[in-house]
Amino acid sequence: MANTNAADDGASQQRNVEYILLAEFDIDRGAILKHQYPRPTGADDSHLAELMLPDGAHARESDWTMFFLNQKTPDESGKVAEDGPPLLYVLNLVRTKHDKEVRRGAIVKAMAVCTRHRFIHIYQAILMLALENYYRAPTVDTLAELYKSANQMDLSCMPQLSRHETTILRFSDDQNMFEERFLQLEKEKRLSFATARRGTAAESGRSRGPSARNKDRRFFDTEIVYSGVKLPIRVPMTVYPEEIGDFSLIQLLTTFSGALAPPSGSKTTHPHLESSGQYTHPIILLMNGLLTQKRIIFLGHNKPAGEVSNYVLAAVALGSGGGGVLRGFANRAFPYTNLTNLDTLLSFPGYIAGVTNPAFEEHPEWWDLLCNINTGKVTVSPALAMPPGAGGQGKPQTDSLRRSLDSVSLSRNRSFSSREGKPDKWNNSDTEFVQDLMLAIERHYGEVAIRAKVENYVRHFMSLVPLYEYERNGSSQLGDPAHLAASDKTGSSSVIRGIDIAHMVYCLRNSTNLDVNEVEAIYKRLDEQVVTDEQVTELLASLPQSQGGLQPLAYGFYHPSPAIRLYTVRLFQKIEGNQAGSRYVRSTNFFHQCAFSNLRYAFPC
Repeated sequence: MANTNAADDGASQQRNVEYILLAEFDIDRGAILKHQYPRPTGADDSHLAELMLPDGAHARESDWTMFFLNQKTPDESGKVAEDGPPLLYVLNLVRTKHDKEVRRGAIVKAMAVCTRHRFIHIYQAILMLALENYYRAPTVDTLAELYKSANQMDLSCMPQLSRHETTILRFSDDQNMFEERFLQLEKEKRLSFATARRGTAAESGRSRGPSARNKDRRFFDTEIVYSGVKLPIRVPMTVYPEEIGDFSLIQLLTTFSGALAPPSGSKTTHPHLESSGQYTHPIILLMNGLLTQKRIIFLGHNKPAGEVSNYVLAAVALGSGGGGVLRGFANRAFPYTNLTNLDTLLSFPGYIAGVTNPAFEEHPEWWDLLCNINTGKVTVSPALAMPPGAGGQGKPQTDSLRRSLDSVSLSRNRSFSSREGKPDKWNNSDTEFVQDLMLAIERHYGEVAIRAKVENYVRHFMSLVPLYEYERNGSSQLGDPAHLAASDKTGSSSVIRGIDIAHMVYCLRNSTNLDVNEVEAIYKRLDEQVVTDEQVTELLASLPQSQGGLQPLAYGFYHPSPAIRLYTVRLFQKIEGNQAGSRYVRSTNFFHQCAFSNLRYAFPC
């Protein structure tokens, strides 16, 4: 999609919605873009109109689609320019109203909002009201009213959480986590409002009102007033960078969790995709395609375009590790597209696109993987070429990487039986990962828990990639695996340098064969490196409350070594001084709290 031509100024940074679009179907001219408010987006009008009026829209009373503006085409090396206008997310509602007095007996119109907010689903209610109003009053004033109402939504009291704070809140058992941040912003707003009106302390005291306590702080509650109607809005506070809209990863996993296709003797095996040969599970096939930047199509023939879009958004979250590990998937995602946008689509290496036109299935040269939503099957394109250097060495490469992955099992305490007739060599961590996901879904785990499992899997995978590259090639683009924790080449937002927090926590939580010196070294390094409030917050992000919170660290209270008990007490004192950490400490087991209370006086820290 072409870039917008509007310059980014200071005021635009504060807008909730950048553009309002209106398209309709004309019996003589086809799909046309009739209005762009408050100014043109700079994208091609005909492409916008085609995306806003999806295939088969006339056959449904309403449908939702989503697409993005300002997507940047990667260069020959695969890099994407960081400058230019920001990525805009477009939520579109198309509605068909039957009228016997018009030609073809129906009127089809679509309205869309363009925003920088990844939580774009919050605009669904106001979009439905605005499109209904446009049917009654088809003028640009209707778009202007929508634009004004959406941008008057007050987000000034919504705190800006860091990446680690978002993780803490996302997996917190305490719905009041970071409540102090909310209350402080609300207090500042009340004082500012009172000062602007009267400038007296007395007025400030009278206008204070009741404190908004005991709310679920995983959401920010606000409202949009449109045409005299107050629409309550709940903005999610725990959205990861690659999570867009209100999709269901569980739906994606269950759709493509069916039985494996029967092996074909003439079928070419692609080791970079089919990492377990002909027995590769469709979910792993899709995951490998996402991680190796293959061109992926989600085809939903006769399906609503909104449903197809949700599969694409879920695939973005899957490949990025629950939305929080890898970046760049959203820039090459096309939640809904069609044949008119084919040239743009093919210009993106590794695109992820949703379509409803079965013509895409008949052109395997356009895609590498085709995920058929109707059948639940994942097909590798017969036109897909082997990667350079994989000719005779594909299997050794795959086996080497499989050995590396299997050395870090995702479920050390579980063993899964292999499928009937399936070689034991393929009963690896990939199999465990998929079966763990399916078991969690059967037990009705929620979206957050399922995404957490995907996040852990991708994190483990990415920690092994430099090891594999270093073992095979003698070097890695990510750097020396022995020094990755001390560097910033992985692009992480870590504020703790020199140690791998996640690995240390993993050892304390899962390892049973650590000797005293190793345990003491872990606690000592944590005590030395975790000093500032930001570093404590990062440590807490590696200890989600949904996985026991401070439990792995609290075991140090009962260790025979006085040094380990001392380091544990010092760590807990630093954690207790942190805003979120104080809630962590209060939520620990009663016996841990007693041990901490007793030892803090035994060891003068």
